[in-house]
Amino acid sequence: MSDALEQAIRDRYDDLPAGERKIADVLLEMRSELAAYSATELAARAGVSKATTARLVRRLGYADYQEMRQEARAQWKNGSPLAELPDALGQGGSLSRHLEQDLTCLTLTLGTIPPGQTELAIELLAKARRIWVIGFRNSHALALYARELLVQVKDDVRLLPVMGQTVAEELSVLSPEDLVLALGFRRRPPVLGKILKHADGAGTPVLLIGDPSLGELTQWAKVSFRCLNRGASLFDSYVAGISLLNYLCSGAALALGEAAQQRLHRSEQLHDDFGDFDL
Repeated sequence: MSDALEQAIRDRYDDLPAGERKIADVLLEMRSELAAYSATELAARAGVSKATTARLVRRLGYADYQEMRQEARAQWKNGSPLAELPDALGQGGSLSRHLEQDLTCLTLTLGTIPPGQTELAIELLAKARRIWVIGFRNSHALALYARELLVQVKDDVRLLPVMGQTVAEELSVLSPEDLVLALGFRRRPPVLGKILKHADGAGTPVLLIGDPSLGELTQWAKVSFRCLNRGASLFDSYVAGISLLNYLCSGAALALGEAAQQRLHRSEQLHDDFGDFDL
Protein backbone atom coordinates (compact mmCIF):
# COMPACT_ATOMS: atom_id res chain seq x y z
CA MET A 1 0.00 0.00 0.00
CA SER A 2 1.30 3.46 -0.85
CA ASP A 3 1.83 6.17 1.76
CA ALA A 4 -0.82 8.30 0.04
CA LEU A 5 -3.48 5.57 0.24
CA GLU A 6 -2.56 4.77 3.83
CA GLN A 7 -2.89 8.43 4.79
CA ALA A 8 -6.18 8.84 2.91
CA ILE A 9 -7.68 5.92 4.83
CA ARG A 10 -6.30 7.23 8.11
CA ASP A 11 -7.74 10.72 7.57
CA ARG A 12 -11.24 9.46 6.79
CA TYR A 13 -11.53 6.25 8.77
CA ASP A 14 -13.57 7.50 11.74
CA ASP A 15 -16.19 9.08 9.46
CA LEU A 16 -16.63 6.15 7.07
CA PRO A 17 -20.00 4.38 6.83
CA ALA A 18 -19.97 0.84 8.21
CA GLY A 19 -19.71 -0.86 4.82
CA GLU A 20 -16.86 1.32 3.61
CA ARG A 21 -15.05 0.86 6.91
CA LYS A 22 -15.09 -2.91 6.32
CA ILE A 23 -13.32 -2.38 3.02
CA ALA A 24 -10.86 0.04 4.63
CA ASP A 25 -10.00 -2.63 7.23
CA VAL A 26 -9.39 -5.16 4.46
CA LEU A 27 -7.17 -2.70 2.59
CA LEU A 28 -5.05 -2.11 5.68
CA GLU A 29 -4.75 -5.85 6.22
CA MET A 30 -3.90 -6.65 2.58
CA ARG A 31 -1.27 -3.97 2.01
CA SER A 32 0.96 -5.08 -0.89
CA GLU A 33 -1.47 -7.87 -1.86
CA LEU A 34 -3.96 -5.26 -3.07
CA ALA A 35 -2.49 -5.28 -6.57
CA ALA A 36 -3.46 -8.94 -6.97
CA TYR A 37 -7.19 -8.41 -6.31
CA SER A 38 -9.98 -7.13 -8.52
CA ALA A 39 -12.64 -4.78 -7.18
CA THR A 40 -15.12 -7.68 -7.15
CA GLU A 41 -12.73 -9.87 -5.16
CA LEU A 42 -12.05 -7.05 -2.69
CA ALA A 43 -15.77 -6.50 -2.15
CA ALA A 44 -16.32 -10.22 -1.59
CA ARG A 45 -13.49 -10.38 0.91
CA ALA A 46 -14.98 -7.47 2.86
CA GLY A 47 -18.50 -8.85 2.62
CA VAL A 48 -19.93 -5.76 0.91
CA SER A 49 -21.17 -4.82 -2.54
CA LYS A 50 -18.99 -3.72 -5.43
CA ALA A 51 -20.88 -0.40 -5.39
CA THR A 52 -19.77 0.18 -1.79
CA THR A 53 -16.20 -0.47 -2.86
CA ALA A 54 -16.53 2.08 -5.66
CA ARG A 55 -17.87 4.70 -3.24
CA LEU A 56 -14.91 4.23 -0.91
CA VAL A 57 -12.44 4.45 -3.80
CA ARG A 58 -13.91 7.79 -4.86
CA ARG A 59 -14.04 9.02 -1.27
CA LEU A 60 -10.32 8.28 -0.98
CA GLY A 61 -9.65 10.52 -3.98
CA TYR A 62 -9.21 8.02 -6.82
CA ALA A 63 -11.01 8.03 -10.15
CA ASP A 64 -11.51 4.27 -10.05
CA TYR A 65 -10.26 1.09 -8.45
CA GLN A 66 -7.64 0.52 -11.13
CA GLU A 67 -5.94 3.81 -10.28
CA MET A 68 -5.85 2.91 -6.61
CA ARG A 69 -4.51 -0.58 -7.33
CA GLN A 70 -1.72 0.75 -9.49
CA GLU A 71 -0.64 3.19 -6.81
CA ALA A 72 -0.63 0.36 -4.27
CA ARG A 73 2.26 -1.25 -6.10
CA ALA A 74 4.43 1.13 -4.08
CA GLN A 75 4.09 -1.49 -1.42
CA TRP A 76 3.49 -1.35 2.26
CA LYS A 77 3.97 -4.92 3.55
CA ASN A 78 2.19 -6.68 6.39
CA GLY A 79 4.78 -5.90 9.02
CA SER A 80 6.93 -8.96 8.41
CA PRO A 81 10.62 -8.14 7.78
CA LEU A 82 10.68 -11.23 5.57
CA ALA A 83 8.08 -9.64 3.30
CA GLU A 84 10.17 -6.49 2.97
CA LEU A 85 13.43 -8.32 2.32
CA PRO A 86 13.15 -8.78 -1.48
CA ASP A 87 12.67 -5.04 -2.02
CA ALA A 88 15.46 -4.15 0.41
CA LEU A 89 18.12 -6.43 -1.07
CA GLY A 90 20.75 -4.49 -2.97
CA GLN A 91 19.77 -1.12 -1.51
CA GLY A 92 22.49 1.00 -0.01
CA GLY A 93 20.79 1.67 3.29
CA SER A 94 20.87 5.44 2.86
CA LEU A 95 20.73 7.25 6.20
CA SER A 96 19.18 10.28 4.52
CA ARG A 97 16.36 8.12 3.16
CA HIS A 98 15.85 6.65 6.63
CA LEU A 99 15.68 10.15 8.12
CA GLU A 100 13.27 11.36 5.46
CA GLN A 101 10.88 8.46 6.08
CA ASP A 102 10.94 8.95 9.85
CA LEU A 103 10.24 12.67 9.42
CA THR A 104 7.31 11.78 7.17
CA CYS A 105 5.88 9.50 9.85
CA LEU A 106 6.25 12.22 12.46
CA THR A 107 4.80 15.02 10.35
CA LEU A 108 1.82 13.13 8.97
CA THR A 109 0.97 11.68 12.38
CA LEU A 110 1.38 14.60 14.77
CA GLY A 111 0.34 17.20 12.22
CA THR A 112 -3.05 15.62 11.54
CA ILE A 113 -4.31 14.84 15.06
CA PRO A 114 -7.77 16.46 15.49
CA PRO A 115 -7.98 19.42 17.88
CA GLY A 116 -8.85 18.45 21.43
CA GLN A 117 -7.83 14.80 21.09
CA THR A 118 -4.47 15.16 22.84
CA GLU A 119 -6.05 17.29 25.57
CA LEU A 120 -8.59 14.55 26.31
CA ALA A 121 -5.84 11.91 26.39
CA ILE A 122 -3.79 14.01 28.82
CA GLU A 123 -6.83 14.49 31.04
CA LEU A 124 -7.42 10.72 31.15
CA LEU A 125 -3.79 10.07 32.08
CA ALA A 126 -3.77 12.71 34.80
CA LYS A 127 -7.08 11.77 36.43
CA ALA A 128 -6.76 7.97 36.44
CA ARG A 129 -6.35 6.40 39.88
CA ARG A 130 -4.37 3.54 38.35
CA ILE A 131 -2.94 3.11 34.85
CA TRP A 132 -2.49 -0.25 33.15
CA VAL A 133 0.02 0.04 30.30
CA ILE A 134 -0.36 -2.88 27.89
CA GLY A 135 1.67 -3.86 24.85
CA PHE A 136 2.58 -7.11 23.13
CA ARG A 137 5.46 -7.98 20.81
CA ASN A 138 7.08 -4.78 19.45
CA SER A 139 4.45 -2.70 21.22
CA HIS A 140 5.80 -3.91 24.55
CA ALA A 141 8.87 -1.71 24.07
CA LEU A 142 6.63 1.34 23.68
CA ALA A 143 4.56 0.24 26.66
CA LEU A 144 7.72 0.00 28.76
CA TYR A 145 8.74 3.50 27.66
CA ALA A 146 5.32 4.91 28.57
CA ARG A 147 5.39 3.20 31.94
CA GLU A 148 8.86 4.57 32.71
CA LEU A 149 7.65 8.10 32.01
CA LEU A 150 4.38 7.86 33.89
CA VAL A 151 5.69 6.09 36.98
CA GLN A 152 7.83 9.15 37.67
CA VAL A 153 4.74 11.29 38.19
CA LYS A 154 1.90 8.85 39.03
CA ASP A 155 1.59 6.62 42.09
CA ASP A 156 0.16 3.48 40.50
CA VAL A 157 1.33 2.59 36.98
CA ARG A 158 1.47 -1.08 36.00
CA LEU A 159 3.00 -2.75 32.96
CA LEU A 160 1.41 -5.76 31.29
CA PRO A 161 2.06 -8.46 30.39
CA VAL A 162 4.52 -9.51 33.06
CA MET A 163 7.14 -11.78 31.50
CA GLY A 164 5.91 -15.36 31.33
CA GLN A 165 2.49 -14.52 32.77
CA THR A 166 -1.06 -14.08 31.49
CA VAL A 167 -3.06 -10.93 32.27
CA ALA A 168 -6.38 -12.25 33.57
CA GLU A 169 -5.52 -12.00 37.25
CA GLU A 170 -4.46 -8.35 37.04
CA LEU A 171 -7.29 -7.24 34.79
CA SER A 172 -9.95 -8.85 36.96
CA VAL A 173 -9.83 -5.75 39.16
CA LEU A 174 -10.37 -3.09 36.47
CA SER A 175 -12.63 -0.24 37.56
CA PRO A 176 -14.02 2.99 36.07
CA GLU A 177 -11.36 4.91 38.04
CA ASP A 178 -8.58 3.11 36.16
CA LEU A 179 -7.21 3.74 32.68
CA VAL A 180 -5.95 1.23 30.14
CA LEU A 181 -3.18 2.68 27.99
CA ALA A 182 -2.89 0.15 25.16
CA LEU A 183 -0.15 0.09 22.52
CA GLY A 184 -1.42 -1.73 19.47
CA PHE A 185 1.13 -1.56 16.68
CA ARG A 186 1.21 -4.31 14.09
CA ARG A 187 1.57 -7.32 14.34
CA ARG A 188 -0.87 -7.67 17.20
CA PRO A 189 -2.07 -10.85 18.94
CA PRO A 190 -5.88 -11.33 19.07
CA VAL A 191 -5.87 -11.11 22.86
CA LEU A 192 -5.42 -7.33 22.68
CA GLY A 193 -8.93 -6.89 21.29
CA LYS A 194 -10.33 -9.13 24.01
CA ILE A 195 -8.59 -7.05 26.67
CA LEU A 196 -10.00 -3.82 25.27
CA LYS A 197 -13.49 -5.31 25.10
CA HIS A 198 -13.19 -6.43 28.73
CA ALA A 199 -12.03 -2.96 29.78
CA ASP A 200 -14.99 -1.39 28.01
CA GLY A 201 -17.34 -3.78 29.79
CA ALA A 202 -15.78 -2.87 33.14
CA GLY A 203 -16.35 0.82 32.44
CA THR A 204 -12.60 1.45 32.27
CA PRO A 205 -11.62 4.11 29.71
CA VAL A 206 -9.11 3.03 27.08
CA LEU A 207 -6.43 5.20 25.50
CA LEU A 208 -5.28 3.33 22.38
CA ILE A 209 -2.17 4.13 20.33
CA GLY A 210 -1.24 2.09 17.27
CA ASP A 211 -0.77 2.18 13.52
CA PRO A 212 -3.36 2.84 10.77
CA SER A 213 -4.50 -0.80 10.79
CA LEU A 214 -6.16 -0.54 14.23
CA GLY A 215 -9.51 -1.05 12.56
CA GLU A 216 -12.33 -2.15 14.85
CA LEU A 217 -10.14 -2.02 17.96
CA THR A 218 -10.97 1.68 18.20
CA GLN A 219 -14.60 0.89 19.04
CA TRP A 220 -13.55 0.13 22.63
CA ALA A 221 -11.32 3.19 23.03
CA LYS A 222 -12.34 6.54 24.46
CA VAL A 223 -9.42 8.10 22.60
CA SER A 224 -7.34 6.52 19.84
CA PHE A 225 -4.36 7.62 17.80
CA ARG A 226 -3.13 6.07 14.56
CA CYS A 227 0.58 6.62 14.01
CA LEU A 228 2.23 6.10 10.65
CA ASN A 229 4.93 3.48 11.07
CA ARG A 230 6.19 2.47 7.67
CA GLY A 231 9.98 2.23 7.86
CA ALA A 232 12.43 3.04 5.11
CA SER A 233 13.60 -0.56 4.84
CA LEU A 234 12.86 -3.90 6.53
CA PHE A 235 11.56 -2.79 9.91
CA ASP A 236 8.69 -0.58 11.04
CA SER A 237 9.37 2.87 12.45
CA TYR A 238 8.10 3.84 15.89
CA VAL A 239 9.31 7.44 16.05
CA ALA A 240 5.78 8.84 15.78
CA GLY A 241 4.48 6.59 18.56
CA ILE A 242 7.41 7.38 20.85
CA SER A 243 7.09 11.11 20.21
CA LEU A 244 3.35 11.07 20.87
CA LEU A 245 3.84 9.16 24.12
CA ASN A 246 6.47 11.66 25.21
CA TYR A 247 4.09 14.55 24.53
CA LEU A 248 1.11 12.96 26.30
CA CYS A 249 3.06 11.84 29.36
CA SER A 250 4.74 15.24 29.66
CA GLY A 251 1.32 16.86 29.41
CA ALA A 252 0.01 14.61 32.18
CA ALA A 253 2.93 15.56 34.41
CA LEU A 254 2.24 19.25 33.88
CA ALA A 255 -1.47 18.72 34.54
CA LEU A 256 -0.68 16.99 37.83
CA GLY A 257 1.36 20.00 38.93
CA GLU A 258 2.57 19.91 42.52
CA ALA A 259 1.67 16.24 43.02
CA ALA A 260 3.98 15.24 40.16
CA GLN A 261 6.69 17.55 41.44
CA GLN A 262 6.55 16.01 44.91
CA ARG A 263 6.75 12.48 43.55
CA LEU A 264 9.71 13.40 41.38
CA HIS A 265 11.41 14.97 44.40
CA ARG A 266 10.90 11.84 46.51
CA SER A 267 12.25 9.64 43.72
CA GLU A 268 15.33 11.82 43.25
CA GLN A 269 16.03 11.70 46.98
CA LEU A 270 15.92 7.91 46.90
CA HIS A 271 18.19 7.83 43.85
CA ASP A 272 20.72 9.83 45.86
CA ASP A 273 20.32 7.60 48.91
CA PHE A 274 20.74 4.43 46.86
CA GLY A 275 23.62 5.78 44.77
CA ASP A 276 21.83 4.74 41.59
CA PHE A 277 23.72 6.91 39.11
CA ASP A 278 27.33 7.82 38.43
CA LEU A 279 26.38 11.14 36.85
